[in-house]
Amino acid sequence: MSSSDFVDILKMNKEHKRYYKIAFLYIFLTTALIVSILKFGLAGAIKISEIIQRGKPIEESNLYENILPVPQFYPIIEATNSAALILSGYSLPNNNVDIYLNDFNVKSFEVDSEGKFIGDISLSLGICTIYGITKDNQNKQSPKSKTWTIFYGNSPPYLEILEPANDSVIKSKNSLIDLKGKALNVSKVTINDHLIILEKDGAFTYQVKLQTGDNKFKIICLDPAQNQTELEWNLKYQP
Repeated sequence: MSSSDFVDILKMNKEHKRYYKIAFLYIFLTTALIVSILKFGLAGAIKISEIIQRGKPIEESNLYENILPVPQFYPIIEATNSAALILSGYSLPNNNVDIYLNDFNVKSFEVDSEGKFIGDISLSLGICTIYGITKDNQNKQSPKSKTWTIFYGNSPPYLEILEPANDSVIKSKNSLIDLKGKALNVSKVTINDHLIILEKDGAFTYQVKLQTGDNKFKIICLDPAQNQTELEWNLKYQP
């Protein structure tokens, strides 16, 4: 290998290192931009990019000049039988969080100096959607928060015992009988504290061995909102 070839190889190695550095820089900047968008939104990422290009340090006041943080809610229950729902969470201190119920602005909660807010709203029957938006005293708004879905119902669920009829007298040598019924839109059915398996249409069958005399049964069903229907059944067995 001649000395000129050796020099050419050194130059190529330097060029390769320079390209690697440039590629690494682009990967780093791209990753930083994606993280900024995820954390602060597009407007925040643009603001950070402008600050970096001017060679100025990133300041919180500059970061939130055009965008406010999205309010964060503590977990909200999925179903309830009460119209009053308490909401709580945190956002930018000393501002407000507007609460939207089914896309209507129904209330505004004050955020205290520690960044916390709490309050209650009145639900409408059925499926409700809830989200919040941070708003400052200059009417600047954040993007909307995560949307929560909650079911509000206050009517007892449907429950029917089909057979045997209540207060029936069972005269048979076979003490095993099937208690048959139907429950609709429920999450749980029990008979004398035994969990019952429901068919897709809500039908159920509970086999029980009767004792001589009165046999009492308590049938309870609950819907997702914890509304309850309860029936008491009695079967008299005479072998």
